[in-house]
Amino acid sequence: MPDDDRLNVLLVASDEQRWDTLGFAGNPAARTPHLDGLADEATVFDGAYTPFPLCCPSRASLWTGRMPRHHHVLGNWRAINPELREAGLGRAFREAGYHTIYNGKWHVPGTTPARMGFTDCSAIPAVLNGRDRGRYIEAYRRYAGEQGYELVAGHVENLTPADVGTLRTAPHRGTSQIALDDYLETWQTGELLRSLDGAPADKPWFAACSFNAPHFPMIVPAPYDQLIDRDLVSLPASFATGTGTKPKEVSESTFATKYADLDEPGWVDMIAHYLGMCALVDSQVGSIVEYLRTTGQLDRTIIVFTTDHGDMMGAHRLMEKGHLLHYEEALRVPLLVRHPDAVTSPARVENLVSMVDVAGSLCDLAGVPWNEADDGLSFADMVGSASPSPTRSHVTAETVLYNMDADANGEYVDPVEWDPGSDAINVSVRTGDVRYIYRSRDIDEFYDHTVDPGEQHNVAAEPSRRAERRRLRHLLAGEIADVFPHVSDTLKRSA
Repeated sequence: MPDDDRLNVLLVASDEQRWDTLGFAGNPAARTPHLDGLADEATVFDGAYTPFPLCCPSRASLWTGRMPRHHHVLGNWRAINPELREAGLGRAFREAGYHTIYNGKWHVPGTTPARMGFTDCSAIPAVLNGRDRGRYIEAYRRYAGEQGYELVAGHVENLTPADVGTLRTAPHRGTSQIALDDYLETWQTGELLRSLDGAPADKPWFAACSFNAPHFPMIVPAPYDQLIDRDLVSLPASFATGTGTKPKEVSESTFATKYADLDEPGWVDMIAHYLGMCALVDSQVGSIVEYLRTTGQLDRTIIVFTTDHGDMMGAHRLMEKGHLLHYEEALRVPLLVRHPDAVTSPARVENLVSMVDVAGSLCDLAGVPWNEADDGLSFADMVGSASPSPTRSHVTAETVLYNMDADANGEYVDPVEWDPGSDAINVSVRTGDVRYIYRSRDIDEFYDHTVDPGEQHNVAAEPSRRAERRRLRHLLAGEIADVFPHVSDTLKRSA
């Protein structure tokens, strides 16, 4: 027992994991016994959403508690607001006397884990040509070489030449040539446990472990490539309708065309590979929890599991995630909090929460001051509560596409430079019952979740929805007016 008896905090984040990829979320095909076990002793937030369905912007929101328009990471290769380069959750815990550990994928351009308050940093991906990569970890690539693997030097993923061949040809998925014991996530977990072993004994620790799985590509190590029973995998209900009712910018996007050659069995198999990657993450969580148990730290550690965003994975025949995809499958995320003092009072919370709520909430749970000017609302009082009070009436998402994003290499762009003539913006709001999406380059969308949980029927043009559509447009206009006043005016003017 350390002299400082405050609780440790462990935050585990996967990448691109839908909320319904877990057994405790009701998916019969999922194989996630370790996370299911945590959920049995945790508060599960069933209404958790990311504010941007893309890696870097959502991660910046996680660490700063700010909406994308305020932290300025409005694309995967756009640098963070210079004022926030040394701010955030890691710094809050370090300044409170915690030993801080960061392990794995970072993906916040323009800063580093060390600058944002983490003392012990391991398995951090390289920045190549200004782009913070997800899997390209030089220490791991050296390790893989020592184990006899040849990784393609010019590829940002850890793929062998045979893996690259599998990825580039139909069916675009398959078995990794790297054995499970040598796979990135297995190696990364070992690095985390070494960091925990080396943590000072006289103070609590805050550790963040960020896995890249189940992010594409679906080159999955055995046995996880075949772990999932294909007979238990169901195609989403919206698969049948496809993108027929979606805006043209969605139906003609690469999210719709990239895997157009897949037939229904192919989609089932792709989803099975994806769920296999989720099971791989689950196994690593199990290893970490077992370490905490055997070292006597489990009952003095707050454990949080979440992800940065989801994946369409066949919904509306769309794949992956991105700025256009303001849909449930891309925006809704898993979030659970296991608090040692609440393991006998697990709860399922339907209240809406946002990624920007996590930082302040963890500080509140740990008794750490959180002095950032953030956009979050604490959900700490909901942990272990059988009947939590509502906190949010809605959550929002905002995505910006700059005309020059394809050529971005980690440069900083102030959002006030957004040009309505060449750049695009999509903003959306999710209440308990509906989702409304505004697109600067295409039609609006409105989905009534009470009768259409799969978001298959766009009712934005129906006269009966005019009043609520106007109300939600004004709500969004008010939220973004401080950074995008011209878009705010458009929302109010054409409501």
